Amino acid sequence: MCMLLACMLGCQQQGSSSYLKRPVVYKFKTVQGPLVARTLGQMAREVNIKVRMMPSNSLQRKKSRRMRPTFLTIHSTANHSSTSTAMQHSRALCRGAFNNRNWHFTVDQYMVVQNIPLNETAWHAGTAAGNHNSIGIEMCECENRGHNHFRTWDRTAKLAALLMKRYGINLRRVVPHYHWTGKNCPTPLLTNGRPGPKWAWFLSRVDYYYRCINKGVSNR
Repeated sequence: MCMLLACMLGCQQQGSSSYLKRPVVYKFKTVQGPLVARTLGQMAREVNIKVRMMPSNSLQRKKSRRMRPTFLTIHSTANHSSTSTAMQHSRALCRGAFNNRNWHFTVDQYMVVQNIPLNETAWHAGTAAGNHNSIGIEMCECENRGHNHFRTWDRTAKLAALLMKRYGINLRRVVPHYHWTGKNCPTPLLTNGRPGPKWAWFLSRVDYYYRCINKGVSNR
């Protein structure tokens, strides 16, 4: 928690954003019903962030640069192993199992694991623009008895809302990996390989949780 909040402060914008793709505006139905107001600290506790940083001398981190994120990029791991939890992915990152790839957060139904500082670029989006300007969030797809994918997606929505508030990122800039490269990712939240009703549903959850920590006001 403390590491997350510390990494969110004092970062400087790097380079020009003129080469960034303009995000598509996706329509969604606003979640109705009473808001459950939270402070940022309360929301962070619900998200349940564990900090387990990759070694600073790892290949990916040696090639990183400083950034102040202006996008959040949502991915899914495409790993259906019963043991492919957020912590297992973090361990794999730390031992260098992913060749030339890394990302900031991994999410499962129980927790979020932070893998690198948020003022540092990661290699996750497939383009320089995505890597240099966005926080990469991977959602686990493990298949085991009792696993609940909805809880993973909902926890991811809470994390996205928290990061939006901290960095002043609007909802239009919460994007799927698809935004940068056209890849079918995050697969569980796309429809026929493209953002559609399921992605709109996810944005509605992000918007709801953002309003919970922002006195009922959206940031679209």
